[in-house]
Amino acid sequence: MSTTISMAKATDTTNTNNDNRNDDDVEKHASAGVSRASYGDIFRAFILMGWTAFGGPAAHIGIFQKVFVDGKKWISSTIFAELLSLGQCMPGPTSTQVSFALGVTQRGVLGGLLSGGLFQYPGLILMTLAGAGAAEALTNPSSFLKGLVSGLSVAGVALVVDAAVNLSNGQCNKNNMTRLLGLTSACFAYYYKTAWLFPLLIVFGGLVSYFFGADKDIAERNEQDDEVASYGATKIVGGFLILSWAIVLVLMVTVASQTNYYSNQYSHWFAAFFRTGSIIFGGGQVVLPLLLDDVVSYDSSQPDNIATNSWVTEDQFFAGLALVQASPGPMFNFAAYLGAVMAQRAGKSVVAGALTCWTGLFAPGVTLIFGVLPFWGYIRTFQAYQKMLPGLNASAVGLVVAAAVQMFLKVRENSPFPKFAVVIGMLTLFGTRYVKMPNPKLVVLQAPLVVAFGGLLGILAWATGCD
Repeated sequence: MSTTISMAKATDTTNTNNDNRNDDDVEKHASAGVSRASYGDIFRAFILMGWTAFGGPAAHIGIFQKVFVDGKKWISSTIFAELLSLGQCMPGPTSTQVSFALGVTQRGVLGGLLSGGLFQYPGLILMTLAGAGAAEALTNPSSFLKGLVSGLSVAGVALVVDAAVNLSNGQCNKNNMTRLLGLTSACFAYYYKTAWLFPLLIVFGGLVSYFFGADKDIAERNEQDDEVASYGATKIVGGFLILSWAIVLVLMVTVASQTNYYSNQYSHWFAAFFRTGSIIFGGGQVVLPLLLDDVVSYDSSQPDNIATNSWVTEDQFFAGLALVQASPGPMFNFAAYLGAVMAQRAGKSVVAGALTCWTGLFAPGVTLIFGVLPFWGYIRTFQAYQKMLPGLNASAVGLVVAAAVQMFLKVRENSPFPKFAVVIGMLTLFGTRYVKMPNPKLVVLQAPLVVAFGGLLGILAWATGCD
C-alpha cells in the first residue's frame, strides 16, 4: 500500500496523457448515460459510507451497485460488472479493490486513493479500538448485542440479494448462454468452498463466451467504450507496481525464515499478513483459516492447549471474528484487531501493531488493483476480450448470487430469532428495492438507512422475545 501511495503524485500528472480523456471524451462519457464525479463528489459519497457498510464484501458490492450505478450513474452496469470480475480474478479483498477502482475511473490515482481510503478508515479505527480494549469482553456478548448484530446482518444480506437481482437482470439475462453461465457459477460456488474456484469459474465463463458467443456482443460493447474516464496510472507505472508487489512478497518470505522472531516482531507480523493477502482469492471468508494458522499456536501440554508464544489466543481470535462481521467495512479490517491484540501481548505499541498487520493484509490487493487497471484499460479494447466479456460478467454475477444464498442461510442459522430474521429480511429487502428516496441526491443514504432499520428490528425482536 505504501508503494501505491508513493506513486500517486507521479501518476496523477501522467493521467491526462495515459487516458487521452480530455473535454471531448468527458462529453462522450456523459452522453453514454453516466456522469464523471469531482473530488468533492467522491469525498461526499464515501465519507460516511465506510461507517454504514455492514454485511461483508457481497453487501458492499450491493451498496456500490445501488449508489454508483443505479443512483449517481458514475459508471454503467457493464463496467461495474467488469470491475467485479477483475477483483474476483486477483488476490485480495474484492469489495476493497472495487472501492479504489470506482475513484480511479472518475479522477485517476488520487481519486482512487480518496474513495478507497475513506471506505477503509472507519473499520480500521473501530477494530483497532476493539483490539486495544475489548478483546476479552467480546468473548461473551450480551443478548442485546446478539439481537442488534442479527438485525444488521440480515439487512446486509438484503442488500446482497438486491444487488444479485439487479446484476443478474443486467448481465445474465442477455441470452441462454449467459443465463446458464450465471447459474453454473452460482451452483459451483455455493457447493464448493475452494478459493481457487472463483477465478476459474470466471475464466471458464469467458472461454465459453469466446467460442460460443454471438459477434453482436462486440458491437454493443464498442458503443460503450468511452464510459471509463480514467484508468489511473500509466502502464509503465502499473507494471512497476505489480513488480514491486512480487519483490516485497519474496523479501517478506525471506525475512520470516531468516531472522529471529523476538528481535524482529513487526517484520514477522507484516510478512505473515502480506503473504496471506497475496494468495487469497474470494475475499474475507477465505482468509480466516489462514490467519488462524498464522496467529494461533497450539500446545497440548498447556491447560488451554494454547502455546505460550502464540500471537493471540483462540478465544481472542473468534471474539474479534464475531465483531468484524458485525462491524462496517471490509472483513480484512480483522487484521487491525489482531495486530492490536498481538502488540498488547508482546508489550509493543498497539497502534503500530494494528497498522503493521492491517497494511500487510491490504497492501497486496490494493497495489495490484492500481497496477492492473492500466492494462485492463488496454486489454478491454481487444476483440477477444470483448467477445469473452458477457461470459466473464455472467460468471462473476453468479458468485454474488451464491454469496447471497450462503449469507442468508448462515445469518438465519446464527440468529437468536431465526423466524423473525426472515421477516427482517423481507422488510429490509422491500426497503432497499422498492422504497424510493424523495430526492435523487439522497440515494447514498438509502443503504445506511436500511441497515439501521434492520438493527432496530433486531433490537425489537430481542426486546419482545421473538423466535
